[in-house]
Amino acid sequence: MTSQVLICFGSRYGSTAEISERIADVLRGHDVSVDVVNLKNERVNDLERYDLAVIGSGIQMGKWTKEALKFIKKHRDTLSRMKVALFVSCLSAAEPGKCTQARREYLEFVSLDFPDIQPVSMSLFGGLVDSTRGNFVTRPIMRAVIRSMTESDDDTTPERIDMRDWEQVRLWGESLYEQYLDW
Repeated sequence: MTSQVLICFGSRYGSTAEISERIADVLRGHDVSVDVVNLKNERVNDLERYDLAVIGSGIQMGKWTKEALKFIKKHRDTLSRMKVALFVSCLSAAEPGKCTQARREYLEFVSLDFPDIQPVSMSLFGGLVDSTRGNFVTRPIMRAVIRSMTESDDDTTPERIDMRDWEQVRLWGESLYEQYLDW
C-alpha cells in the first residue's frame, strides 16, 4: 500500500512553496503519494486519508501565515489524531545563533497553542529575501533588508539572497520517509 502525504503551506512570496515542492519530490522518489496544497488558493477537506500531514509556513514579522494557522485551527481535532510534521522558512534559521530562539518562537509555540497536536518532527529552513517579489510596499523593504545583510551600497546590492539549504531540506524529507512512512 502506498503512503499518502499531505504537504500544505502558507507562503507569502513563494519560498515556502518551493521548499514544499522539494520535500514532495523527495517523498515521491520513494513512491509516496503526495498532495501539495497552497492554503492561500486551495482547501483540504479529507485529512483522514493521509498517513502524514506536513504543514509549513513562511515567517514574516515574527508570524506564521494566516492561512497555515487557520488550517491548524480548523482541523485541530483531526490533526490531533494524526502524524503531523511542521516546518517554517525564516531568515533566523540561517543564523546558527538564532536557531534555538526561532525554533521556540515559530515551532514550539504550536505545542503551547495547540497542546492536543503533537508534531512528530519539526524543522527550520533558511529563507529567501527577494526584492523582485512582492508589491510596491514590500519590494523597498526587501532591498533594505538585503543591503543590511550584505553591507553593500545600492549599486552593488544583489536583488536576492537565498539562505535555504537544499541539502537540509532533502535530508528532512528523507527522515520523514524513513521514520514515519517506511513500513
